[in-house]
Amino acid sequence: MAVPADPLPKAITDEAARWVAAAEGDALSAGEKAERDAWLAADPRHARAFAEMQDIWAHMGAVPETPALRASLLLPRRQRRSERRTRLSRRHHWIGPALAASIALVVIGVADDWPTRMRADAMTAKGERRTVNLPDGSTIQLDTHSAVAFDFSGDRRVVRLLTGEAAFTVARDPARPFTVEAAGGSATALGTRFLVRTDDDGARVTVTEHRVRVAYPAPEGAAAIVPEGQSVAYGPNGLGQTAPANVADAMAWTDGVLVFKDRPLSEVVAEIARYHRGYVRVLGEAQSLRVSGVFRIDDPVAALDQLQRSLGLHSTRLTDRLILISG
Repeated sequence: MAVPADPLPKAITDEAARWVAAAEGDALSAGEKAERDAWLAADPRHARAFAEMQDIWAHMGAVPETPALRASLLLPRRQRRSERRTRLSRRHHWIGPALAASIALVVIGVADDWPTRMRADAMTAKGERRTVNLPDGSTIQLDTHSAVAFDFSGDRRVVRLLTGEAAFTVARDPARPFTVEAAGGSATALGTRFLVRTDDDGARVTVTEHRVRVAYPAPEGAAAIVPEGQSVAYGPNGLGQTAPANVADAMAWTDGVLVFKDRPLSEVVAEIARYHRGYVRVLGEAQSLRVSGVFRIDDPVAALDQLQRSLGLHSTRLTDRLILISG
């Protein structure tokens, strides 16, 4: 039986969708074609993502054209003409085709869950949070769109975080260490509570009580003891340095909120979008606006509306499932 390919990082699929949309919407210049070809050659995953996006685009005819869809695609084209006159980046001229591609991605995106779903013992959908009680008395709080698999046998207590983020509260058992494996590394509890979050390239461990031993690559790679109130990230560049962490902010999602202090709007929206069952992006110069605030995650659309009003921004929407925010 064929083994499903690992899910592609969202940053790669987004860039692939932009290149496919650009080629469809406007003729690429020789320089842009060279830039695209260099991107495709830089990583085998780029070519795979590009092929998948081309397939999605080929099936765009299956998406019914409604008056709302037609209007939403015409408006960005008018904006592109205006942007050309103000000599903004050509990449911002991709809005119309990219919007159409994103509609298809919203429709079929659920398929990306299936490889993970087949390996998971517990998982959450977008916008869902869930508490899992383990047989040893430990608990896991799963954040949005997260998945774990368990290996509890003999002297082993291993949880594999397949994707997303989770908070672990560990029941003491000196005879059986409690280890979380994620993104090629491991975090072994030397105390009570910690968080692990995966990203495109690795993972971050934040310790909220006592200590955790983090190793990358697991099990025999570089290791660090991370004390309470500290965090460490690891990935292709190895194990990073431990650094102070704001534990209250890191744990805020377990109470249903997100806390931001002087963060770029693009990062804030990306975090809120993790809880939204749709497609959300910030366009243009608005991405760099600085944001501080507390936002509830049980209604991400309301949180986005709050941001939009407070910053005086505008948005293009195809219902609440597709939101593009601009200045």
